[in-house]
Amino acid sequence: MEAFGAIYLDTNIFIMAFEIRSEVSDQLTQIFDRLDGQPEACLVTSELTLSELLVRPIRENDEQRMEQYEAFIAPSRWLNVLPAARSTLRVAATLRAQNSNLKLPDAIHIATALRANCSHILTNDQGIKASYSLHLRVKMSDPPITPLTVIRPDAPTLSSILQSLAA
Repeated sequence: MEAFGAIYLDTNIFIMAFEIRSEVSDQLTQIFDRLDGQPEACLVTSELTLSELLVRPIRENDEQRMEQYEAFIAPSRWLNVLPAARSTLRVAATLRAQNSNLKLPDAIHIATALRANCSHILTNDQGIKASYSLHLRVKMSDPPITPLTVIRPDAPTLSSILQSLAA
């Protein structure tokens, strides 16, 4: 079983959890439920996630779903929601400079995960590769950033996360 530190959740994970019915969505719901009783946050996302999630409900004038996302993507005992701060945006720019195919929203998610010292990023975005680290510091005064491993929301990975939460 893989050891997990803090795990960053990409926007598509919330879409899978709330808008698609499947074994994966059931496992994601189990993870959220199990984490609700944890003493400290071990999942991280960005305020950018809320912005991305709200597009479709706004387009469809679905106020109930907008309110659900607003309530869920908020700091809690188990979810740390971080702003897209200037220092994070500098890291995102560095990532894009090092990875020419990386889209800006993905770079911001990855940069947020790196700045939060997450060990993993859970994403279904195939444009996000296997791992990320910064080859150079954005500013010399910045602390070193540990590498980030990409994990996919498949049944074995989610089972492993559930098992690690039970331990």
